[in-house]
Amino acid sequence: MSPSAQTAIIIGIGPFISRSLALHLAGQSYSLGLITRNPDTLSSLSSEISSLHPSTPVFTHAADASDPTSLTTALDALKQKLAHVDVLIYNAARVQPTPLLGTDPEVFVQDFRVAAVGTLVAGQWFADNAPSSPTGGLKPLFLVTGGTLDKDPNAHVASLTAAKAASQAVSRMFVDVLGEKGILVGMPLVVEAIMPKEGGGWQTKSEPEVIVREIFRPFLEGRQGGEGWVVERVW
Repeated sequence: MSPSAQTAIIIGIGPFISRSLALHLAGQSYSLGLITRNPDTLSSLSSEISSLHPSTPVFTHAADASDPTSLTTALDALKQKLAHVDVLIYNAARVQPTPLLGTDPEVFVQDFRVAAVGTLVAGQWFADNAPSSPTGGLKPLFLVTGGTLDKDPNAHVASLTAAKAASQAVSRMFVDVLGEKGILVGMPLVVEAIMPKEGGGWQTKSEPEVIVREIFRPFLEGRQGGEGWVVERVW
């Protein structure tokens, strides 16, 4: 791996934002590390990236983002393969109906571990593992996908609402703490649910490719120097 090659790790892989983001990064010549629990999901996306971008190195590691030991083990393994990690993206969350009056408290606990504890562990790891001498003035970047449920709670997805609110609070605290280490923190916030239409297309404005273009790409392109940095971008 060339020391000058830009690298990114995505935690939490699915068919929507993370897939589109991985393909975008591969198109920008990033070397990639992918983490999620399901090995089949990792294999499928890795194969797709390699098919569309044959020159892009892609490494995968199955891990549970809600388990700090599992997550840090995966991050350590991918860093060893990539040589360094310039961009770390936390995109893990469980999205399912959880009505406030009918959801088992253990579901809240599990969702909190995935969204909030995972964000904490990833940010702590990056504080110790981000490049101390960025290549070409490109600052290390920690991105945490979020939404607006912290401001507009939804009792139909109560567990996700609470877990994401906690994750975003952790992310906002990281802005200053990681900033002291020269690490940028960004929060791409998606307002509307991503809902595919039967037969193709999308039911809301939340199209994965558009989300990546509108609120992920500006963070990636703003790494040079970091002047005028905007922490939250909403779509």
